Amino acid sequence: MAGATGEEAFITAEEGGELEGGQVVADLEGEAPDEENMSDGEEEEDEEEGDGLDAADEDDSIHTFTGHTSGVYSVAWSPRQADLVATGGADDRAYIWRVGQEAFEQTGGAVLELGGHTDTVASMAFSADGASLATGGLDGRVKVWEVASGRCTQTLEGPGDAVEWVRWHPKGGVVLVGAADFTAWMWLAQTGACMQVFSGHSGSVVCGSFTPDGKWVVTGGGEGDASLKVWSPKTGECALTVQGHPYHTAGLTCLDIHPDSTAAISGSEDGVPKVVNLSNGRVVASLAGHEEESSIEAVAFSHHLPHVAMSAGMDGRLMVWDLAAAVPGQRATCQHPDGVTRLAQHPPQPLVFTGCLDGADLAASPDGNWWIAGGEDDTARVFSLLQD
Repeated sequence: MAGATGEEAFITAEEGGELEGGQVVADLEGEAPDEENMSDGEEEEDEEEGDGLDAADEDDSIHTFTGHTSGVYSVAWSPRQADLVATGGADDRAYIWRVGQEAFEQTGGAVLELGGHTDTVASMAFSADGASLATGGLDGRVKVWEVASGRCTQTLEGPGDAVEWVRWHPKGGVVLVGAADFTAWMWLAQTGACMQVFSGHSGSVVCGSFTPDGKWVVTGGGEGDASLKVWSPKTGECALTVQGHPYHTAGLTCLDIHPDSTAAISGSEDGVPKVVNLSNGRVVASLAGHEEESSIEAVAFSHHLPHVAMSAGMDGRLMVWDLAAAVPGQRATCQHPDGVTRLAQHPPQPLVFTGCLDGADLAASPDGNWWIAGGEDDTARVFSLLQD
Protein backbone atom coordinates (compact mmCIF):
# COMPACT_ATOMS: atom_id res chain seq x y z
CA MET A 1 0.00 0.00 0.00
CA ALA A 2 1.33 3.44 -0.84
CA GLY A 3 2.76 5.50 1.98
CA ALA A 4 1.89 9.02 3.06
CA THR A 5 2.15 11.79 0.52
CA GLY A 6 2.58 15.50 1.13
CA GLU A 7 0.19 17.60 3.09
CA GLU A 8 -1.57 18.88 0.00
CA ALA A 9 -2.71 15.36 -0.87
CA PHE A 10 -4.93 15.12 2.16
CA ILE A 11 -5.87 18.63 3.27
CA THR A 12 -7.58 21.06 0.95
CA ALA A 13 -7.20 24.82 0.94
CA GLU A 14 -10.77 25.31 2.15
CA GLU A 15 -10.07 23.72 5.50
CA GLY A 16 -10.44 26.10 8.42
CA GLY A 17 -7.75 27.20 10.81
CA GLU A 18 -6.95 25.46 14.07
CA LEU A 19 -9.18 26.25 17.01
CA GLU A 20 -7.57 27.76 20.07
CA GLY A 21 -7.27 25.42 23.04
CA GLY A 22 -7.06 28.37 25.42
CA GLN A 23 -10.47 29.62 24.35
CA VAL A 24 -11.94 26.18 24.90
CA VAL A 25 -10.44 25.99 28.38
CA ALA A 26 -12.03 29.33 29.18
CA ASP A 27 -15.37 28.07 27.93
CA LEU A 28 -15.18 25.11 30.29
CA GLU A 29 -15.91 27.34 33.25
CA GLY A 30 -19.34 25.86 33.89
CA GLU A 31 -22.04 27.00 36.25
CA ALA A 32 -24.41 25.00 38.37
CA PRO A 33 -27.27 23.48 36.39
CA ASP A 34 -30.03 26.06 36.10
CA GLU A 35 -33.50 24.58 36.38
CA GLU A 36 -35.17 27.70 35.03
CA ASN A 37 -33.21 27.53 31.80
CA MET A 38 -33.68 23.83 31.27
CA SER A 39 -36.55 22.21 29.45
CA ASP A 40 -38.56 19.76 31.51
CA GLY A 41 -37.72 16.96 29.21
CA GLU A 42 -39.85 17.44 26.11
CA GLU A 43 -37.30 16.71 23.53
CA GLU A 44 -36.77 17.14 19.95
CA GLU A 45 -37.00 15.29 17.07
CA ASP A 46 -37.73 12.89 14.47
CA GLU A 47 -36.53 11.03 11.60
CA GLU A 48 -37.68 9.81 8.37
CA GLU A 49 -36.64 6.32 7.72
CA GLY A 50 -37.56 3.99 4.94
CA ASP A 51 -39.42 0.75 5.10
CA GLY A 52 -37.81 -2.24 6.79
CA LEU A 53 -34.35 -2.90 5.43
CA ASP A 54 -33.92 -6.05 3.43
CA ALA A 55 -30.70 -8.02 3.67
CA ALA A 56 -29.55 -7.39 0.12
CA ASP A 57 -26.83 -9.58 -1.30
CA GLU A 58 -25.52 -7.10 -3.84
CA ASP A 59 -22.81 -4.63 -2.93
CA ASP A 60 -24.07 -1.07 -3.48
CA SER A 61 -20.89 0.62 -2.30
CA ILE A 62 -18.93 2.95 -4.56
CA HIS A 63 -15.61 2.31 -2.84
CA THR A 64 -14.19 -0.48 -0.69
CA PHE A 65 -11.14 0.13 1.48
CA THR A 66 -9.19 -3.07 2.06
CA GLY A 67 -6.18 -1.78 3.98
CA HIS A 68 -7.18 -3.38 7.28
CA THR A 69 -6.35 -6.99 8.05
CA SER A 70 -9.08 -7.46 10.65
CA GLY A 71 -12.52 -6.08 11.47
CA VAL A 72 -13.10 -2.33 11.09
CA TYR A 73 -14.80 -1.13 14.28
CA SER A 74 -14.54 2.65 14.12
CA VAL A 75 -14.99 5.17 11.32
CA ALA A 76 -15.09 8.96 11.16
CA TRP A 77 -15.61 11.57 8.47
CA SER A 78 -13.79 14.90 8.50
CA PRO A 79 -16.15 17.78 9.31
CA ARG A 80 -14.15 20.10 7.05
CA GLN A 81 -13.03 18.05 4.06
CA ALA A 82 -15.78 16.31 2.13
CA ASP A 83 -13.68 13.40 0.89
CA LEU A 84 -11.50 12.67 3.94
CA VAL A 85 -12.23 9.72 6.24
CA ALA A 86 -10.54 7.69 8.96
CA THR A 87 -10.96 4.06 9.96
CA GLY A 88 -9.75 1.96 12.88
CA GLY A 89 -9.76 -1.77 13.41
CA ALA A 90 -8.90 -4.91 15.30
CA ASP A 91 -5.52 -4.96 13.53
CA ASP A 92 -4.45 -2.22 15.99
CA ARG A 93 -4.19 0.26 13.12
CA ALA A 94 -5.97 3.38 11.99
CA TYR A 95 -5.87 4.89 8.51
CA ILE A 96 -6.66 8.28 7.01
CA TRP A 97 -7.69 8.16 3.37
CA ARG A 98 -9.68 10.01 0.75
CA VAL A 99 -12.75 8.98 -1.21
CA GLY A 100 -13.61 9.51 -4.87
CA GLN A 101 -12.01 9.63 -8.29
CA GLU A 102 -10.60 13.13 -7.86
CA ALA A 103 -8.89 12.12 -4.63
CA PHE A 104 -7.48 8.99 -6.26
CA GLU A 105 -6.05 11.03 -9.12
CA GLN A 106 -4.43 13.45 -6.67
CA THR A 107 -3.01 10.88 -4.26
CA GLY A 108 -2.56 7.80 -6.41
CA GLY A 109 -4.52 5.89 -3.81
CA ALA A 110 -2.09 6.75 -1.01
CA VAL A 111 -3.21 6.50 2.59
CA LEU A 112 -1.80 7.55 5.94
CA GLU A 113 -1.24 4.58 8.25
CA LEU A 114 -1.45 5.43 11.94
CA GLY A 115 0.44 2.88 14.03
CA GLY A 116 1.20 2.76 17.72
CA HIS A 117 -1.81 1.17 19.38
CA THR A 118 -1.30 -2.34 20.75
CA ASP A 119 -4.94 -3.37 20.71
CA THR A 120 -8.10 -2.69 18.71
CA VAL A 121 -8.72 0.93 17.68
CA ALA A 122 -12.33 0.93 18.82
CA SER A 123 -13.17 4.65 18.74
CA MET A 124 -12.10 7.79 16.92
CA ALA A 125 -13.19 11.37 16.28
CA PHE A 126 -12.04 14.37 14.26
CA SER A 127 -11.67 17.70 16.02
CA ALA A 128 -14.17 20.41 15.11
CA ASP A 129 -11.69 22.10 12.77
CA GLY A 130 -10.74 18.82 11.11
CA ALA A 131 -7.04 19.35 11.77
CA SER A 132 -6.67 16.58 14.35
CA LEU A 133 -7.89 13.03 14.83
CA ALA A 134 -8.12 11.31 18.21
CA THR A 135 -8.12 7.51 18.41
CA GLY A 136 -8.98 5.36 21.42
CA GLY A 137 -7.77 1.81 21.83
CA LEU A 138 -8.60 -1.22 23.91
CA ASP A 139 -4.98 -0.83 25.09
CA GLY A 140 -6.13 2.10 27.25
CA ARG A 141 -4.30 4.68 25.16
CA VAL A 142 -5.56 7.74 23.36
CA LYS A 143 -3.53 9.14 20.50
CA VAL A 144 -3.85 12.52 18.79
CA TRP A 145 -2.80 12.73 15.14
CA GLU A 146 -2.08 15.59 12.79
CA VAL A 147 -4.44 14.87 9.92
CA ALA A 148 -2.32 16.55 7.24
CA SER A 149 0.73 14.36 7.85
CA GLY A 150 -0.43 11.39 9.93
CA ARG A 151 2.07 12.38 12.63
CA CYS A 152 1.22 11.41 16.22
CA THR A 153 1.35 14.65 18.20
CA GLN A 154 0.34 13.25 21.60
CA THR A 155 -0.13 9.92 23.34
CA LEU A 156 -2.57 10.47 26.19
CA GLU A 157 -2.11 7.92 28.94
CA GLY A 158 -4.01 7.48 32.18
CA PRO A 159 -6.90 5.03 31.84
CA GLY A 160 -6.13 1.65 33.37
CA ASP A 161 -8.30 -0.28 30.95
CA ALA A 162 -9.89 -0.11 27.49
CA VAL A 163 -11.03 3.24 26.10
CA GLU A 164 -14.75 2.97 25.37
CA TRP A 165 -15.31 6.21 23.41
CA VAL A 166 -13.61 9.43 22.34
CA ARG A 167 -15.09 12.93 21.99
CA TRP A 168 -13.74 16.43 21.31
CA HIS A 169 -14.97 19.60 22.90
CA PRO A 170 -17.40 21.29 20.46
CA LYS A 171 -14.89 24.08 19.89
CA GLY A 172 -11.90 21.74 19.67
CA GLY A 173 -8.66 21.51 21.60
CA VAL A 174 -9.86 19.26 24.46
CA VAL A 175 -10.28 15.47 24.30
CA LEU A 176 -12.72 13.53 26.50
CA VAL A 177 -12.85 9.73 26.85
CA GLY A 178 -14.59 7.10 28.93
CA ALA A 179 -12.82 3.96 30.10
CA ALA A 180 -13.53 0.46 31.33
CA ASP A 181 -11.75 1.26 34.62
CA PHE A 182 -14.85 3.23 35.76
CA THR A 183 -13.32 6.66 34.97
CA ALA A 184 -13.54 9.41 32.33
CA TRP A 185 -10.56 11.56 31.41
CA MET A 186 -10.09 15.00 29.84
CA TRP A 187 -6.86 16.29 28.30
CA LEU A 188 -5.63 19.41 26.55
CA ALA A 189 -4.70 17.97 23.17
CA GLN A 190 -1.98 20.45 22.32
CA THR A 191 0.17 19.69 25.35
CA GLY A 192 -1.15 16.33 26.51
CA ALA A 193 -1.82 17.75 29.96
CA CYS A 194 -4.51 15.95 31.94
CA MET A 195 -7.20 18.48 32.85
CA GLN A 196 -9.60 16.27 34.81
CA VAL A 197 -10.25 12.70 35.89
CA PHE A 198 -13.96 12.08 36.50
CA SER A 199 -14.24 9.32 39.08
CA GLY A 200 -17.46 8.07 40.66
CA HIS A 201 -19.00 5.39 38.47
CA SER A 202 -19.04 1.81 39.71
CA GLY A 203 -18.93 0.29 36.24
CA SER A 204 -17.37 0.93 32.85
CA VAL A 205 -18.02 4.43 31.53
CA VAL A 206 -19.56 3.11 28.33
CA CYS A 207 -20.96 6.35 26.90
CA GLY A 208 -20.60 10.09 27.32
CA SER A 209 -20.01 13.46 25.74
CA PHE A 210 -19.68 17.17 26.28
CA THR A 211 -22.99 18.96 26.17
CA PRO A 212 -23.35 20.81 22.84
CA ASP A 213 -22.77 24.14 24.59
CA GLY A 214 -19.49 22.74 25.92
CA LYS A 215 -20.22 23.60 29.55
CA TRP A 216 -20.81 20.14 31.02
CA VAL A 217 -19.69 16.55 30.70
CA VAL A 218 -22.33 13.79 30.77
CA THR A 219 -21.35 10.14 31.27
CA GLY A 220 -23.18 6.82 31.52
CA GLY A 221 -22.16 3.76 33.52
CA GLY A 222 -22.54 0.24 32.22
CA GLU A 223 -23.08 -3.07 33.97
CA GLY A 224 -22.88 -2.76 37.76
CA ASP A 225 -23.56 0.98 37.68
CA ALA A 226 -26.60 2.00 35.58
CA SER A 227 -26.23 5.70 36.36
CA LEU A 228 -26.00 8.94 34.43
CA LYS A 229 -23.71 11.64 35.82
CA VAL A 230 -23.26 15.32 34.98
CA TRP A 231 -19.81 16.76 35.73
CA SER A 232 -18.22 20.19 35.82
CA PRO A 233 -15.25 20.13 33.43
CA LYS A 234 -13.75 23.05 35.34
CA THR A 235 -13.65 21.43 38.78
CA GLY A 236 -14.14 17.74 38.01
CA GLU A 237 -16.96 17.58 40.54
CA CYS A 238 -20.17 15.63 39.91
CA ALA A 239 -23.11 18.05 39.79
CA LEU A 240 -25.88 15.50 39.27
CA THR A 241 -26.39 11.73 39.48
CA VAL A 242 -29.44 9.92 38.09
CA GLN A 243 -29.70 6.34 39.38
CA GLY A 244 -32.34 3.93 40.63
CA HIS A 245 -36.11 3.95 40.11
CA PRO A 246 -37.52 5.27 37.80
CA TYR A 247 -34.23 5.26 35.86
CA HIS A 248 -32.61 2.23 34.25
CA THR A 249 -32.54 -1.15 35.95
CA ALA A 250 -29.49 -2.38 34.00
CA GLY A 251 -26.28 -0.88 32.69
CA LEU A 252 -26.36 1.95 30.17
CA THR A 253 -25.20 1.28 26.63
CA CYS A 254 -25.59 4.66 24.87
CA LEU A 255 -26.70 8.25 25.32
CA ASP A 256 -27.26 11.43 23.37
CA ILE A 257 -27.69 15.01 24.51
CA HIS A 258 -30.32 17.37 23.18
CA PRO A 259 -28.96 20.10 20.86
CA ASP A 260 -29.96 22.76 23.42
CA SER A 261 -28.04 20.92 26.19
CA THR A 262 -31.11 20.62 28.42
CA ALA A 263 -31.80 16.90 28.35
CA ALA A 264 -30.30 13.49 27.67
CA ILE A 265 -31.73 10.31 26.22
CA SER A 266 -30.13 7.05 27.30
CA GLY A 267 -30.36 3.42 26.26
CA SER A 268 -29.77 0.41 28.46
CA GLU A 269 -29.71 -3.35 28.60
CA ASP A 270 -33.18 -3.12 30.18
CA GLY A 271 -34.74 -2.24 26.80
CA VAL A 272 -36.47 1.01 27.84
CA PRO A 273 -34.97 4.33 26.67
CA LYS A 274 -35.19 7.14 29.22
CA VAL A 275 -35.29 10.93 28.78
CA VAL A 276 -33.76 12.92 31.65
CA ASN A 277 -33.90 16.61 32.49
CA LEU A 278 -30.24 17.59 33.01
CA SER A 279 -31.20 20.45 35.30
CA ASN A 280 -32.85 18.46 38.06
CA GLY A 281 -32.30 14.81 37.11
CA ARG A 282 -35.98 14.07 36.69
CA VAL A 283 -36.85 11.16 34.38
CA VAL A 284 -39.44 12.81 32.16
CA ALA A 285 -40.09 9.91 29.78
CA SER A 286 -39.78 6.13 29.81
CA LEU A 287 -40.18 4.97 26.23
CA ALA A 288 -41.73 1.50 26.26
CA GLY A 289 -42.04 -0.27 22.91
CA HIS A 290 -38.93 -2.34 22.35
CA GLU A 291 -39.01 -6.00 23.26
CA GLU A 292 -38.65 -6.53 26.99
CA GLU A 293 -35.02 -6.64 28.14
CA SER A 294 -33.79 -6.30 24.57
CA SER A 295 -30.70 -4.11 24.81
CA ILE A 296 -30.94 -0.60 23.32
CA GLU A 297 -27.74 -0.01 21.37
CA ALA A 298 -28.23 3.50 19.93
CA VAL A 299 -30.28 6.59 20.79
CA ALA A 300 -30.48 10.12 19.44
CA PHE A 301 -32.45 13.34 19.43
CA SER A 302 -33.28 14.45 15.92
CA HIS A 303 -31.20 17.39 14.75
CA HIS A 304 -34.00 18.63 12.53
CA LEU A 305 -37.47 17.75 13.79
CA PRO A 306 -38.73 19.22 17.06
CA HIS A 307 -39.70 16.98 19.98
CA VAL A 308 -38.60 13.74 18.36
CA ALA A 309 -36.08 11.12 19.48
CA MET A 310 -34.95 7.74 18.15
CA SER A 311 -33.82 4.46 19.59
CA ALA A 312 -32.52 1.23 18.07
CA GLY A 313 -31.97 -2.13 19.67
CA MET A 314 -31.17 -5.78 19.50
CA ASP A 315 -34.83 -6.53 18.76
CA GLY A 316 -34.19 -5.15 15.26
CA ARG A 317 -36.39 -2.12 15.77
CA LEU A 318 -35.65 1.50 14.99
CA MET A 319 -38.28 3.46 16.89
CA VAL A 320 -39.11 7.13 16.44
CA TRP A 321 -40.67 8.80 19.49
CA ASP A 322 -42.97 11.82 19.78
CA LEU A 323 -41.86 13.62 22.93
CA ALA A 324 -44.29 16.51 22.55
CA ALA A 325 -47.33 14.40 23.39
CA ALA A 326 -48.80 14.48 26.90
CA VAL A 327 -47.64 10.88 27.15
CA PRO A 328 -44.60 10.44 24.89
CA GLY A 329 -45.17 7.57 22.50
CA GLN A 330 -44.25 5.88 19.24
CA ARG A 331 -44.31 7.89 16.07
CA ALA A 332 -42.93 5.23 13.73
CA THR A 333 -41.22 1.84 13.82
CA CYS A 334 -38.85 0.33 11.29
CA GLN A 335 -38.23 -3.39 11.69
CA HIS A 336 -34.84 -4.76 10.66
CA PRO A 337 -33.95 -8.41 10.02
CA ASP A 338 -31.28 -8.31 12.71
CA GLY A 339 -30.28 -6.36 15.79
CA VAL A 340 -29.53 -2.66 15.18
CA THR A 341 -26.28 -1.46 16.74
CA ARG A 342 -25.75 1.96 15.15
CA LEU A 343 -27.74 4.92 13.95
CA ALA A 344 -26.51 8.12 12.36
CA GLN A 345 -28.33 11.18 11.11
CA HIS A 346 -28.08 12.86 7.73
CA PRO A 347 -26.41 16.23 8.44
CA PRO A 348 -28.77 18.61 6.54
CA GLN A 349 -31.90 16.47 6.12
CA PRO A 350 -34.33 14.68 8.51
CA LEU A 351 -33.10 11.20 7.60
CA VAL A 352 -31.56 8.47 9.72
CA PHE A 353 -29.27 5.60 8.75
CA THR A 354 -28.87 2.37 10.68
CA GLY A 355 -26.32 -0.38 10.96
CA CYS A 356 -27.00 -3.96 12.00
CA LEU A 357 -24.89 -6.64 13.65
CA ASP A 358 -22.87 -7.27 10.49
CA GLY A 359 -21.59 -3.67 10.56
CA ALA A 360 -19.47 -1.97 13.19
CA ASP A 361 -19.77 1.82 12.75
CA LEU A 362 -21.28 4.54 10.55
CA ALA A 363 -20.35 8.10 9.60
CA ALA A 364 -21.57 10.69 7.08
CA SER A 365 -19.82 13.23 4.91
CA PRO A 366 -20.54 16.86 5.88
CA ASP A 367 -23.12 17.22 3.09
CA GLY A 368 -24.64 13.79 3.74
CA ASN A 369 -24.10 12.63 0.16
CA TRP A 370 -21.64 9.89 1.13
CA TRP A 371 -21.65 7.41 3.99
CA ILE A 372 -18.99 5.09 5.31
CA ALA A 373 -19.55 1.83 7.18
CA GLY A 374 -17.03 -0.41 8.86
CA GLY A 375 -17.51 -4.16 8.96
CA GLU A 376 -16.25 -7.39 10.41
CA ASP A 377 -15.18 -8.47 6.91
CA ASP A 378 -12.01 -6.34 7.32
CA THR A 379 -13.30 -3.61 4.99
CA ALA A 380 -14.77 -0.14 5.11
CA ARG A 381 -17.28 0.67 2.39
CA VAL A 382 -18.45 4.01 1.07
CA PHE A 383 -22.00 4.48 -0.19
CA SER A 384 -23.45 7.33 -2.23
CA LEU A 385 -26.94 8.83 -1.98
CA LEU A 386 -26.53 10.70 -5.25
CA GLN A 387 -28.45 9.62 -8.30
CA ASP A 388 -26.39 8.10 -11.09
